[in-house]
Amino acid sequence: MPIYGAPHERGYIPSVKPANLSLLKEGLATLELSPEKSAFERLVGYHDFLLEYNQHVNLTGFRDEQESVIKNLLNALAPWRFVDASRATADVGTGGGMPGLPLAIMLGMERMSLVESKQKKCDFLRAACEKFAPTVEVLHEDVNMITRSFGQIISIAYGTLAKLLQATTHMRAPGTRVLAWKGRLQSVESEIAECRKPQRRWKVEPFEVPGLDAERHLCILQV
Repeated sequence: MPIYGAPHERGYIPSVKPANLSLLKEGLATLELSPEKSAFERLVGYHDFLLEYNQHVNLTGFRDEQESVIKNLLNALAPWRFVDASRATADVGTGGGMPGLPLAIMLGMERMSLVESKQKKCDFLRAACEKFAPTVEVLHEDVNMITRSFGQIISIAYGTLAKLLQATTHMRAPGTRVLAWKGRLQSVESEIAECRKPQRRWKVEPFEVPGLDAERHLCILQV
């Protein structure tokens, strides 16, 4: 059982298996991410906490530790170069904190807000942020009720691009960037075609997730 406190405190013991710890380190190196020791410890601590909490509250469908390292952490971080770490950012429908928390920890994003409507998930997110990312804000609100705008909106699993745009209309100002993590290019093209305003121009960037043999694309829109 890991001991959860600040990762720097004596007695902090990550529970991740050595093989999966190596997998994460190698994956970050492949992505050319070189975190400080403290950031890496917080990332591992958050992941441990996520899987432990997931036994009681459904935060992620990836229950196997290795699968979670790849499909949660490395997938969230893989397109990091396209993320503007300086912007006020909202992670819409964050669930267990993906991709917002890994990005905030690894990129030092101090203006990250996690938007989640379910109380039990927010309880987890607040506890996780307190322990591993204290500058990250948790907003327990339906995305449609958010009353302020952000410079960047990110999402892994909120829904289609059309749904994401519709839900975040009131959160976007001139110049706001929208970043959506997606899979196969064929599906991406179908989602773009469904967007109501054909003049919207999405930029589609392929990215690779270390350890994952699957198509991944990042859809980027600047309003």
